[in-house]
This record gives sequence, C-alpha cells and structure tokens, in this order.
Amino acid sequence: MSMVKKRVFSLERYRMECGQEIPITIGFETYGQLNEIKNNAILVCHFFSATSHAAGKYSTNDIETGWWDALIGPGKAIDTDRYFVICSDTLCNIQFKNPNVVTTGPRSINPQTGKRYGTSFPVFTYRDMAGIQRELVRSLGIEKLVAVLGPSAGGMQTMNWAVHYPDMMEACAVIISGAQTPVLTSLAYLQAAIDAIVLDPQWKDGAYNEGEEPEAGLHLALSLMNLAAYQYKWYDDSFSRDAKRDVISPSYQSIPPFVQKFRGAVSERMLPYDASHYVYTARAAMMHDISRGFPSLEEALGKIRARVLMIPCTSDLLFPPQYSRQAADIINRKGGRASYYEIDSPNGHMAGVVDTHLFAEPLAAFLRGQDIT
Repeated sequence: MSMVKKRVFSLERYRMECGQEIPITIGFETYGQLNEIKNNAILVCHFFSATSHAAGKYSTNDIETGWWDALIGPGKAIDTDRYFVICSDTLCNIQFKNPNVVTTGPRSINPQTGKRYGTSFPVFTYRDMAGIQRELVRSLGIEKLVAVLGPSAGGMQTMNWAVHYPDMMEACAVIISGAQTPVLTSLAYLQAAIDAIVLDPQWKDGAYNEGEEPEAGLHLALSLMNLAAYQYKWYDDSFSRDAKRDVISPSYQSIPPFVQKFRGAVSERMLPYDASHYVYTARAAMMHDISRGFPSLEEALGKIRARVLMIPCTSDLLFPPQYSRQAADIINRKGGRASYYEIDSPNGHMAGVVDTHLFAEPLAAFLRGQDIT
C-alpha cells in the first residue's frame, strides 16, 4: 500500500462563471509517476461529499483507504504502473473540517476583509471547477490528458471538461451522472437540503460562529441526500425494524429504534462537514446543466471530441439511467463516439463508489482505447 501526500495549488485570481474574481487554493493528490513526455496523466474528479483522497493512505495507521482505491493503483483498472493520476479537492468542499482537505469557500478568510467570506463568497459551478483543474493540470506541464473521469458530481466536472476543453483529453468516463442534473433530484434532495440549512435559526445568513453552527439543518440536509443514495433493500437491511422492540409510545416525541439508528449514522458522517459549504456545493450540483450558454443540449454535447463512456446504475434514484442513455445517444447523433455500459446493483447511486468491481474491466479497456458495447 503506497502512502500519499496532500499537495496544494493556488491561483492569485480566478474568474468564476458568475463574473467575480477571487484567489483560490485547493488540495490535490497524485498517484503513479508522470512520464518524461507527460502524456500519461488521468484526472479523477470526486463526488459530492468526497475529497481528493481517491486512493492509498496517508499513513500506515489509517483504517480506510481513498474512496476509489479499488480502481486506482498498480495493476488496477486505473493502473498507476501505466498512468499518472491526479485528484483535486473542489471549491467549497463539504468536508471543510477535515484536516486533510484544502479548499476555498464561504468559511475561508477573505484576504480583502480579514474575515470569513460567508455568503459573500461567489456562487461556484462545476464549470468553474473544470477551469481551475485545467490550470492545475497545466501547472504540472501537462497539455493533454489520457482521460477525465469521476462518479456523480465528479461526472458533472467531467462533462464540463469534455464540452469546454474538448482538445485536452482523449477520453472521458461519466459514472452515475449525466449532462444535466434531473429536476426532481435538484428539487427534492438539493434545494430542499439548502432550505433545511438556511431555515435553521443558527444559520444567521451564513455568519455563524464555531460551536454555534446550524447542525440541525445540516443533519436534515444530509439525511435527504442519504435517503436517495441507495436503494430500498439497503435501507431495509441497514435500518431494519424490530417488531419486538418497536412499541407504540403515547408520545409523538418517541423515536423508533430504526430511526434513531439512521440518525446516529448521519450524525457520525457529518462530523467533518460544514453547513455553508454544503449549501454552496448543493447549489453547484443543482445547477449542473451542460447546455447553459448554448442554444441546446445537442449543441453543447456536439462540442465533445473525446471518446465518452457513460456508466449508470439501474437502481439509481438520483441519476436514473435514462439520463446517461440520452447523453450517449445525442453525442453519437452529433458525430461523436460514446459508449454506454449499464451496471445492475441494489446499491443505487452509491454503486458508482462501492461496486467498482461491476465496471472495473470495461473501464480499464476503455482507457486503453477500446469502445465498450
């Protein structure tokens, strides 16, 4: 098991899609070795609540490896004996309290005021992230990537790369994601999550102090996302009812054991999360629409020159397969080269992270230049 180190990338000024310019600093990690002619690099983009820690460990004492360690490493699908792999933290990374995350967002200090940005931080998009990652990649002396890929919000970043920087990659793989975030997902799990946080009395328009954070709102926001991340059977198994213990209490304030278990799991997961960063990231995911600024979705996807692989999951509630199929069909109609590979898993949206064995072989073949049928 190789040990990895967090590295830091900064830009004195970056012009966001919304028109505002700010200095940015993000963390990134690399795996494998960049060859002399610098043509073996792959960019991996992380999902909504993840970080740049995609593979390996920081120390031998770490219990867990990076979130895509099953795919990234020597001899694996994203073979670090062959490829140099890069993964960066996003702006407004949700895990702001994680000591291994380096990100710029509303809880960062505005150098012009010496105070936290708060809600004065400009709205960011995944098009912005693609642009920042492009500057990171070029700072390493890399002019063209073997591929850009990622699951969920990582797929959103990948789509922006493919459309806005079409000559900078040979291929891109979009896992459990698509060209546009479904409206239902945007309303039910993203905007509703934002509402849950900003309605918390502790929100204070994002100007809350440490120790006085809108934890109740953040807990509800994260609960909404978690409730759509897997499929029904996973919840039945993980938070099953127990008829011997589930008695009817005369008080509505009584919480059934299976609900308590779910809430406890959410509370544990949210420890490194920050509410305002969650609001900004949810907004970025909600506004993902690759056709923004183009006459149509067809025109946007027609810009893609890279080979494309769309990998949806049959049971995905957040990004149902029809959205991946639609994007692949449009790309091919516009003269592009898109493959479609559907995986079948009971783990819903999270299959793109926890069931990598289902698509590891076709992904490896795709990265070697093969079309997947």
